[in-house]
Formats: sequence, C-alpha cells, structure tokens
Amino acid sequence: MWATIRFAEGLLRSLGLGLAMGLVLGAASPAWAQAEPDGAAEPSLGAPEGELEPVAGGRLSRDEARRLLEQPLPAESDARYALLQQQYRAALRLDDRVRLIEAARQLVEVGRGRPGGEAWIRFYLAAEFAWGSSGKALEAAEPFIGDSSLSLVTRATAALRQTYFAAQGGDRAIVARLWSRADGLARRALEQAGSGPAQLRLDHLQVRAETQRLAGDPAAAVASLRESIGVGRRHIEALRAAGRGPGDTALNEARGMLDGSFGILIYALVQNGRPQEALEIARANVAQWRAGQWGDSVGARWLYRSAAGLVATQQYEAALAAARESEQVLERVGAGTASHTRWHARLELLRALIGLRRWQEADASYGEFLAAMPPDALARTRASDNRLLTLLAAKNGRFEQAIDIAERLHRYRMRLFGPNHPQTQEAAGLRAVVRLLRGEISAAMADYEVLFAATLDTPAGWLDLDARGVRGYVLGIAFDEFMHFVATRALKGEQLDRDITDRAFQVADRLGLGVTQRAITDSTARVLAATPALRALLEAEQVQRQAVSAAFTQLNSALGDEDALRRETQTEAFKARPDPERRAHAARLRQQRELVKKLQADAAAARTALEEQRQKVAREFPDYAELVTPTIASPRALRRLLAPHEAMLVVQPQAQATLVWLLPPEGPVSFAASPLTREALALRVASLREMLDIGAAPAGKRPALQAAALHALWRDLFAGVEPALRDVKSLIVATNGALAALPLAALVTEAPAPGVPTAWLVRRMSVSQLPAPASLHALRRVAQPPLAVRALIGFGDPVFDLKAVPAPVAAGVAAPVAVPVAAAATAPLPGGRRIRSAAEAGRYDAETGFRYADIPPLPETRQELLAVAEALGASPTADLVLGDRATRRAVLAAPLADRRVVAFATHGLMPGELPGVSKPALAMAAEPDPKESALLELDDVLGLRLNAQWVLLSACNTAAGEQEGAAMSGLVRGFFFAGARSVLATHWAVETESAAALSTSTFRQLRQGERQGERSGEASRAEALRRAQLTLIDGTQGGGRWAHPYFWAPYALFGDPAR
Repeated sequence: MWATIRFAEGLLRSLGLGLAMGLVLGAASPAWAQAEPDGAAEPSLGAPEGELEPVAGGRLSRDEARRLLEQPLPAESDARYALLQQQYRAALRLDDRVRLIEAARQLVEVGRGRPGGEAWIRFYLAAEFAWGSSGKALEAAEPFIGDSSLSLVTRATAALRQTYFAAQGGDRAIVARLWSRADGLARRALEQAGSGPAQLRLDHLQVRAETQRLAGDPAAAVASLRESIGVGRRHIEALRAAGRGPGDTALNEARGMLDGSFGILIYALVQNGRPQEALEIARANVAQWRAGQWGDSVGARWLYRSAAGLVATQQYEAALAAARESEQVLERVGAGTASHTRWHARLELLRALIGLRRWQEADASYGEFLAAMPPDALARTRASDNRLLTLLAAKNGRFEQAIDIAERLHRYRMRLFGPNHPQTQEAAGLRAVVRLLRGEISAAMADYEVLFAATLDTPAGWLDLDARGVRGYVLGIAFDEFMHFVATRALKGEQLDRDITDRAFQVADRLGLGVTQRAITDSTARVLAATPALRALLEAEQVQRQAVSAAFTQLNSALGDEDALRRETQTEAFKARPDPERRAHAARLRQQRELVKKLQADAAAARTALEEQRQKVAREFPDYAELVTPTIASPRALRRLLAPHEAMLVVQPQAQATLVWLLPPEGPVSFAASPLTREALALRVASLREMLDIGAAPAGKRPALQAAALHALWRDLFAGVEPALRDVKSLIVATNGALAALPLAALVTEAPAPGVPTAWLVRRMSVSQLPAPASLHALRRVAQPPLAVRALIGFGDPVFDLKAVPAPVAAGVAAPVAVPVAAAATAPLPGGRRIRSAAEAGRYDAETGFRYADIPPLPETRQELLAVAEALGASPTADLVLGDRATRRAVLAAPLADRRVVAFATHGLMPGELPGVSKPALAMAAEPDPKESALLELDDVLGLRLNAQWVLLSACNTAAGEQEGAAMSGLVRGFFFAGARSVLATHWAVETESAAALSTSTFRQLRQGERQGERSGEASRAEALRRAQLTLIDGTQGGGRWAHPYFWAPYALFGDPAR
C-alpha cells in the first residue's frame, strides 16, 4: 500500500504538480493545507460521484454463484479466463465487492489480446475506485494510458477515468492537466470511430461535467450530464431493439452507465441550487431498489444520494437515516473503507449530524472513519478537511487543537492569497467561530468583521465563497454561531452593542436571500440571451475569474517549492554539504522567492481586474446586479427608504430563540428576542394554519376559531417591540421559514374579551410582506416609470387536458355556480380517488405515470377574473386570455408592459411538486406539441417586461408552506426584476365567491382612494387590500358569511405596499 502512495505522489509530480507529503499521505494534521490550491480545499464538500461499471449480471441463482466462487482457478489460460468471467458475474450476483475487484484485476491480465478483453480494464478501474482503493485506481490507470498496444478507445477511457478519480482530490491544476490529455485522446478516438462507442461518449460527457463542476460552473455540468443521459437512453433503446434482454452484459453495462450519469447529476443539481429535483430523482431510484429492481450496491448509492438531497433541503433526520442505511448496505456488500462509495455515505452522515448540531457524534464518526482508513493517498486527500477538523475540535471543547489548525490555515491563506481574497476571509470566519466558542469576544468580532465585509458589505463578494459550496458549511456555521451568540445575550437581557445587532440584522437578511439565490442566478439565461452587451460583460468576468484561479494556482505551486527549498536548509544533511553546494542552493532559494513575489503581484493584479469587471457590470446593468448580487443594506440605510407611518418588521427564527427588529422611519430601531425557538414556532404556525384553513377540513370537523391562540403568538413574538408599533399604519414584514406561511394580518393584538370585537391586526394597520429586507432596497432605490396606460391583462381557467376541451364559452359568461376551490379543483383517478392539486397529480406519477392532463382544472377562476376585469373597467374579451388560449406562449407573446395589473389564475407549482420541476412555476394551458413546456417558469418570469402595480396569483396556494415559501420568494423576486411593484398571492386555496368579492373590492378601494385626492402613483395597495378585508370581516360584503379568517386572511401582498 505504501508503494501505492509513493507511486501516486510520483505520478502527480511527473505531471509537474507536486504535492506536499502531508497531503499525499493524508495525515489528519494541518500540514496538508500547505499544498492547498485556490478553491480546492474542500474535497469533502459535495464532490459528485458516478459509477462507471455494469450492474448485476446474469441469471445465476445465489447458490450457483457461491459454488462458482468456491472453484479454484485452472492453470490453463482459456479455462482460467472463462472461469474468471463467471466468477465476476457471481461476485456481482452476491454483491461481493472484494471478489469482484480481484476477478476484474485478473481478467485484465488474462484478457490481454483476446477479443473484448480490453473491456475489463474499464471494469477494473471503476470497481477499484468505487469499492476498493481510490488511490490504487488512480495509480493503475497510468500504465494503460501510455500502452500503445491497447486501442485508442481503451487508452482514452483509462485517461478519462483517471481524470475523474483525480477530480475527487479537488486540485484544479492536476485535473486540468489530466483533462487536457484525456480530452485529446477521447476526441481522437471518437473521430476515428465515427460517432464513437456509446460507453466512450458517456465517459467523456461525465468527466467533462466533473471538470465543469470543479471549475465552479454547475449549470454547464448539469447540461453535460443531461446530454449524457440522452446518449445513455438512446444506447439502451438501440440494444433492446437489437434483441438484447435482461441478463445481457452489454445491456447491464449500459444501465450501469446511465445510473452513473444520474448519480453525478444528483450532486450537480444540489450544487446548482436545485436540491428538490435531485431528491425526487433519488427517491424514485430508492423505491426501485426496495422493489427489487436494483441490487444492493446500486441501492446503497441511491441511499446516500438521497441523503445528499435531504441534507440540502435541511431534512437532517431523514438524511441521517438514509446515510446510515447506506453505510450498512455498503459494509454488507464489502465496500472498502478507502472506497469512493464509503466516503460518500460517511460524508452525508457527517453533514446530517452537523445539521442536527450533534457535534459529539459527528466527531466520533469522523475520527473512526479516518482511523479505519488505510494509507490510501487519494482517499485520505478526499477525506481530510481542515475546516471540518477545526469545527469538530472546537464544538467538542478541544479549543487548543481548534485554534492551532485555524491559525495555521489563516496564516497560509494570508500568505498565499492576501487579506482580501475569499479564501482568506473564509479562514477568518472559521477562526472567528473558534474564538467565539473560547469566549474571546473582541478577537472573534474582529474576525467576523472580515467575513461580514466580504459577505454583507460587498454584494458580489459572497459569490466567491458560495461558488465553492462554503455557504452551507463554514459560512453557514459561522453565521449560525454569531446569531446564537446574539440570541443568547438578548434572552439574558444583556445589553448588546448596536453594531452587533445591526450586523445580526444583515445576517438575517443574507440568510433569507440565500434560500433562493441559487435558483435566481440559475434562471437568468433568458435575460442574458436578450441582452448581448450584458452577456459579453459576464463572459469577460468568467474569463477573469479563471485567470485569477490560474494565477493563484501558479503562486501556490511556487510557494510549495520555496517551502521545500527552505526546509531542506534546516536538515543535517544540508548543513554537511560543501560550501559551493550550499551557496548554489541559497541562490536557487533567492530566485524562488523573487518568483513568489512576482506571482503574488500577478495574482493581486488579476484579482483587482476581476473586481473592476464586476463593478462595470453593476454600473451598466444595475437591475441585473441587484438581482444576482443583492445589496445587504444596514438598518440605518433601510430606514431612509421608509415613508411616515411605515415600519419594517424583520423576524428571524433561530434554534434557541426568535430575533425581532422593528425599523421606523425615525427614532431608534427596536430589537428583541422571543424565547420561541424555530421548532416551537413551526409547531405553533402549523396548528394555527390548521385552525384558519377550514376549507381543508372534512365537513363537520372544522376546528373552532380560537382568537386567544392568535393573540398568544402575537404576544410571545412581538411584546418586545409592540410599544414602537403604536403609530404604525403600514407594516412591512420580512421573514422566512414557518412564519412566512402564516397570514400575520390574522394575528390578534389584544386579549379577547366577551362582547368586544376581535382585535385583528388588520384593523390597526395594513400588512405587506417581503422575501427579505434587501427587497425594499431593490424596489425603492430608483424612480418609477409612469403608470401603464391599460388596466389589466389576465390569464386563467387554463385547459390542462386538450382532449377534454369543452364547448367554447364566451369570455363574458361566468361559471354558473360558485364553489370552493377545495371542492371544485378535483379530478378523478383510477379506483375512484380524486386529486385536489397539481402536487397531488405529481405524486400520482409513482403509481401510473404522470400526465399533464391529470392536473385538476380550475373553471371557477373564470368568474374571478371576470369580476376583476369589471372592477378595473377592463374588457373581458380583449383583456382576458382564458381556456386553451391561456398558454405559456401566449404569456410570452402578450404586450404586458402597458398593463397596470397582470393576473394569473392557475396552479402555482413549487420545486419537486411535478416531475422535472426544479424551480417555481405557473401551470398554463397544455400545448398541442407535447415536447413544448406548458409551464411558465422562473426563467420565463425573469424575461418578462412589466410595468405592473400588481401581479395577481390566484386560485393557487403559492404562499403556503415553509419549503414552498422559500420557492415563492424566488418567484416574487423574479416578478420584481421583470418590473412588478407587488405580487398578491394566497396562503391557501380560497373560496371562489368571496375571492371575487375581495378582489373587486380591493381595486374599487384603490380607485376610490385615487379619486379622493391621492396621487395616482402613490395610492396604497396594502391599504386598499386592508379596507377590502374589513368589508368581509364587518359583513359589508357577504352579510357576515365571510367574517372567518379563512375567507379574508389568506391574501399575501408581497412587495412595495404603496409606490
């Protein structure tokens, strides 16, 4: 094994990319950081994986397989080859990975010169990497690549796999060299073979995706993987068309290759901010494994892949269970401790434990894993992470060890990158956590200021950290520890410096934006396509980012060589050398130091050029810059944007408390901490939603309305800031998590008393919502254009099943009966079951296959849009697009910029609710061409051009649920970018007649306010909605039938309440 390590080191040095011995030997000490390249210091964070071997082969019974493995190998070559092939199949059948690797290794030797014998090279390399020794697999590939007696296809395959293996170590420079060679061989092989073997094309696309991921371009990686999946599917179809059936080796290998593409895709989707889509794919494959369609080795991989999606969606308990089951299955099939698969299972287990803040278990698990790992160079490189070691030591009370590693890491990064580089700023954040836990508050706050300057004060700065996956790891934990410190002090009643509470406010804002920022950034392709000048600037920025990475990689290598020369002077052997040799060595060291200085200047200049390019983008395209790198304004800056009688309420639930800020336009900012924990708040919100949403309750079992419970939440959350709310008329609320799923207008501000009207918050003030405080800055930082000329354009009652298109109905004819959405929006399923929502239609896919036509229709939305048109004085025939005409294509082609109100009356879809839906979308009418998407997605919304005071999203519970609320925030911000001032959505499915009454009343109240002298552009939307809600509460409309909050409370106004 030590020979393997020495070979791996020699191999990497032969490529001109020397590694320090601490890295190569994988010592769990901070020494390995001395070879850390820019952005490669996290081989353990989200490195994708993919298996490139066939799945279980043959129709052997388990007893037959056991008997085959017991047979001794004959000496005669042909007989030996034949039995080894049978034993390979037997090992697959029994999931005996140790015997599988050995059989594959021997088949490589015996198969030389035989027809098809070279195929065993790729089987062996894949098996060794996945189930045996990662370092041995990296070592074994090199001789095959240089063997001219092998076919070009085989040599290219070996080079591609070696590149993939090396990518798991995270060193971009090494991977770039290996990829250059592998890509060249693969292209030559593909050109020689015409279209080329499907296996080689899949390998090439998979490895290309891995290099793209490592380069920080997950969107390109996803595109490459989707292309590889298309190649894999077509290959399987061709094999089946040729008569290949179950048990066929080629078909099994093709299925394994396709499974590998899907596996790598899981991690690319997670890194690309689309974890829900990744999770749905993984869950479907786990279900297939449990149904007996996959072997245990494949099932184990899908278990830890599902754990990756669960961690990314913060479902830590479920992730822990999946990772533990994966480890158990992997151990059962004989996967080695140094294997790629075992590390991935343990990685997800660690991430789940850290997510649960079970630091002691995480520490023990990581330590046991490292102790059990053999001295495998690549495996230990991948598993060793100084940041993880630091955090585990600090959280388990080993402060001296933690500060020692953190100091070493910071010193090295400071020397390599300088003080203003994201890697150095991350190291400062890591040290801040350790110092805070040690009780060194002043020193910790100094380090935190470095991190805050990068992530809060510099809009584009956090992208450098986020692109390397740090947001959910070091950055997330650093923020969490800071907020824990603030909450603990506040709960104790200790006085906190205003600078600290202001920073906590900005962290809360940053955390709220981070939930959706990936989806926003990933959805800008349509915007870029329509703006060539912007696209050119961003392409230049990407080129400059690559130049920065290359410059620091060169500097890193030069520093390593300088360190080696310097350390050599300290040895006894050096001191015993003759003077001329020592002088020559000193000259080389001086030359190397001069080279280091030059490279440091080059790297700093490259970094400066990158910052200048980003500033140019922000100057020339400020709206785009605000979308992808939003300004995290301070409380003092945001207060200047508030009008008299407005106030902003920011609520940040934490694990041990809920932090609350109230920003008035003048006077002091109020800050308080509620003892309600995030978990307790989620339970309270769920209970209150169940009480308010009586439409979801079975007939005769509707819960009683308890005003006291609504007042209790108001008191428990906001008692600390309530005195500052006395003169507020318009409350702008920014929150995330569970509280965002509750209509705050329905909270009760005074204790209920017999005979006294309920003191709903909506009686005192209007309530509007923002995805995050930063949204107010985006909405109010510039002057608004003149009001649009025309009143309305509406899209509704879309037809999802074109085969069921009813006879034409005139646009001005309403549906004859008004019924609750909860009762009307259903569609029959086999066996008499009915579906009530688009999400349920998506779940139906697991039983009989999803069809877009299964989404339940919404005929009652026609009446609601007609009522809105009447209230706004719009034409039902010219301004409403209904039925089968309400398509995505119709939206994209419509003249939206001259309409004050843009309405969508259809289902809102959140990520994961339908197969393939990874971002929020609106379900529009089905297109005649089934290949054309019927969904209006976030990408489309960003490309719209609006000048709308309102965007109405009705008939769908687009603001419901905690996960859905995060996705809704992305959709809302998309509409803001497109030019909307506000978005009116609903927390639950609403009753049709009251919805029509409230919508029309809202617009009438707004027009009435304009006629009474308010300037047209400043009439308050939030106040108009409040007055309309009061007409339902007081019985002016509905005669008291709609006084329950179920009817008037679900409407959530996102955005600017007035302007």
